[in-house]
Amino acid sequence: MSAWPLRFLLAAGALLAPAAVSHAQPQIPSSFFGSVTIDGKAAPDGTEVRALVDGLDCSQSPPGERTAAREGEATAYVIHVVHESQRPGCGRDGKAITFTIAGRPALQQGIWKPGPQQLDLSTGAGDVVPLPTSTSTVPGSAPATPLATGTGTPPTRSRPTGTPPTDDVQLPGTLTPPAGATGTPGTPASSSGDDGGGSAWRLLVVALGVIAAGGAAAGVVLARRRRPPVP
Repeated sequence: MSAWPLRFLLAAGALLAPAAVSHAQPQIPSSFFGSVTIDGKAAPDGTEVRALVDGLDCSQSPPGERTAAREGEATAYVIHVVHESQRPGCGRDGKAITFTIAGRPALQQGIWKPGPQQLDLSTGAGDVVPLPTSTSTVPGSAPATPLATGTGTPPTRSRPTGTPPTDDVQLPGTLTPPAGATGTPGTPASSSGDDGGGSAWRLLVVALGVIAAGGAAAGVVLARRRRPPVP
């Protein structure tokens, strides 16, 4: 960003001061800003700009502090025109304001009203040189990157290989049917032959023996409890 916008902002910031101290300053001034052109060229740096109401100098700044600032291809100015309550005979709503540029009358006029107004001033022949438009970026920021438009083929998704996992859970102690066996899952596989029958009979005999032994032990205990004590 060039220096003149910064100077302009600093000068225009003075507009807020009257509002903050309204008890000491009865009326907010009418402020003008813009470019300054002499004979179709940007005015030299330090050119004095004055604001007049009916020929009376109503510029808020004292002489020597009403100068314009030349930066690059343009010259910028800011001037505050006081109200008649601050300086008798100066501005009031709707009052015409004339300007001078380095002592020469400007071709433009303004109308007094509180607050800022943009007005490019010029004198002599030639076109007005306007203020440039700032196109700089904020320090530290990166320019936006446009989104790229894809024209290629989207990548194909790979398909999983192998047997997918299942939710079947094998509980401990559950019989698993051997390979090639048919039947309902969870049901023990049926088998034929003497080996299967012999195993079942052996389990049955062992179970009956355990029951018989338990019954005999219980009978002995009961007999001892019923036997009368020996004197």
